[in-house]
Amino acid sequence: MTGARASTYRTLRRILLLFSGFSIPPGACVMRCASYSSHTDGDPPGCRFPHRHRTPDFATFSSLLRMSTKYKFQEIRSQIILDLLPAYPTQLSDYKTSSCLGEAIFGSPPPHPNSVLDLFVKCKVSFALSFAYYRTCVAGDPASLNMGAKDTILPTSIIKAALRGQARLKGEQVQLAKKLAMQDCKAWICLGKLPSSRAPVFNWILPEKTTRGGILEKEDFMGSGYCPQCLRTFAQGLSDAQKDTWDNLPSYFGLSSWEKSAAQTF
Repeated sequence: MTGARASTYRTLRRILLLFSGFSIPPGACVMRCASYSSHTDGDPPGCRFPHRHRTPDFATFSSLLRMSTKYKFQEIRSQIILDLLPAYPTQLSDYKTSSCLGEAIFGSPPPHPNSVLDLFVKCKVSFALSFAYYRTCVAGDPASLNMGAKDTILPTSIIKAALRGQARLKGEQVQLAKKLAMQDCKAWICLGKLPSSRAPVFNWILPEKTTRGGILEKEDFMGSGYCPQCLRTFAQGLSDAQKDTWDNLPSYFGLSSWEKSAAQTF
């Protein structure tokens, strides 16, 4: 590498370090000046910007990830990706307890799920791909996967994988709705014994007025007139379906298992 190219490479690495949450010694900062302080709320040169574990807006994050991946700045790339873990969980328990999921981690207004998925595919953020695909399928109108603004149009290969996964997710919902609605209740007094009671259960799992959301977003059935045994059956059936869906989510989109995907990322 020539002297000029080496100098450019080092400068680029310092800039990426500065913006990716790493602490840089004052002597190494490439933005030591009053303007730098104004961008960091008065923090002295050498501090982190943005503050560690505060994910930047999507445009900044995208640039950092693309450049650190292209030039193989592995420590920078790893730091950037690690801050995504709360929003793109790999375990169902983490999904249920996370306060910020998917594209919401990039602030308001959040980017389109398609844009995030496209970035993760191109930069091989493997651990987050399954949930990114899921967000693309359930966070908006499923029919718009290949429509919309230029930066939200997905390549054909991604669209095909997303549509396959979307079909599997919809199939899981249909099967769950049929299983729970057709159960045989033994109680003396319960709506579950009546054919008319099936509609509320179907609408709980497969709402008629919206295509958004999937099994993972469902909460316990809140209908009245059902016996405690029916309500327990509904809750257990939903819990089992959510676990099965989560465990199999990578395979719906033709991806490696959760464990292998995590190993491929870092």
